[in-house]
Amino acid sequence: MGAFLARLGSGVRVTWASSTAFATVGTAVVTLLVLPLLSIAYDVLLGADLSAPDLVRTGYAAALVALASSVCAGVVGTAATDRNLGVFHEVHTRRRLDVAYWLAIAAVPSLLAVLTGAAAIGAVAVLSPAHDLAMLGRVIALAPIAVVCGLLLGVGAAGIGVDLPDPYLGATIVSTFLPLLTGVIVPLSLCPAWVRVLGALAPLSGTVTALDASADGVGALLTRDLLVALVWAGAGLAATRHAVTRLRAGARRDVI
Repeated sequence: MGAFLARLGSGVRVTWASSTAFATVGTAVVTLLVLPLLSIAYDVLLGADLSAPDLVRTGYAAALVALASSVCAGVVGTAATDRNLGVFHEVHTRRRLDVAYWLAIAAVPSLLAVLTGAAAIGAVAVLSPAHDLAMLGRVIALAPIAVVCGLLLGVGAAGIGVDLPDPYLGATIVSTFLPLLTGVIVPLSLCPAWVRVLGALAPLSGTVTALDASADGVGALLTRDLLVALVWAGAGLAATRHAVTRLRAGARRDVI
């Protein structure tokens, strides 16, 4: 356990030192505030154009999905950087499953995403005409689930990206389609049947639905989200092991 914690702490320090989010004040403001708020504003405006029934709910849902997408993008970005440096290759050819590595590269993105999420949720609460404290409390309670799902999605996208020409493609797909498949702009209950089917395969669809669900059904929705996110993380880990196996068999010569 001591060695595990030492490796985890070392990985977190390296990830923090290599993070570009705090390179300058301007970078920090744009990364943590401007881009997430613009993304939420876009979803709300699109919801207004589509006559979404509750724009405040759309804003909160967009904030939760932005939180998860931010963590996912951070994990994928760090893993891609490690691949370019050869770190990813060394880690995953030496250990079958390095939990300390994945936790280390997720720590800083999770911290930054929490700061971003707090600003986004706070902005929606301030701009909401009703200032519904009960809804705000529910969103804050759901935020940790969004972070965990984002972390697991990041592991999946980073692992699958090992065999893709563009290692960032997985995170791009997540940030593009997650708002649609989770019912951010329009609740899934109002979407076509095929969107609802695809939504069942997307983590956070249950979390977003929980904004409107009764208290009795929230637990099942969140459990489903975590299980689906675990499946995606497992797919990413399996893809990484497949790449390592091909590398050791001589079928692949590029650095993973």
